[in-house]
Amino acid sequence: MITSLLHPTPHTKIMVVTSHLDSMTEEMGDFLAPYEGLIDVSLFPGDHQSLNIFHKTFTIKDYKSPAGGIPRDYAAVIVQDVLHLHESPHKFLEFLYRTLLNASEIIILQKNGSMPIAEVESLLDQVEFRAINAITDLIEGYDVIVAKKMHMWGNGL
Repeated sequence: MITSLLHPTPHTKIMVVTSHLDSMTEEMGDFLAPYEGLIDVSLFPGDHQSLNIFHKTFTIKDYKSPAGGIPRDYAAVIVQDVLHLHESPHKFLEFLYRTLLNASEIIILQKNGSMPIAEVESLLDQVEFRAINAITDLIEGYDVIVAKKMHMWGNGL
């Protein structure tokens, strides 16, 4: 489960960027509830379940646009099946980098084979994410790539 990658503290705020809102986000809400955590979502075009558990919802009109969010606001950003569809994945990741607090993580979930893992890792490195790790056996049928925005590294000021 994706929650095993999260390290919540009281009032943790997470952004989920997705092309298909599903039960994973609902499970995250249950996981964060004891911490009084908040989830914001950026809904890119796709099929989305109707859930009313979010702090803020940003409806994104197309795969050219950035995700919603506020600079330095999130303890984690989870990108679910969006990166390989975005017209400018480098700019997309740059924007997400700015929305993260220092020493926070981006977690990319993508169906196996959607985008080569080495390409995702290279993009993350170019945007100044560090400690990049691919996990291919956490969620069946998905590649999971985790990276960190490090304080005082690259753009992490």
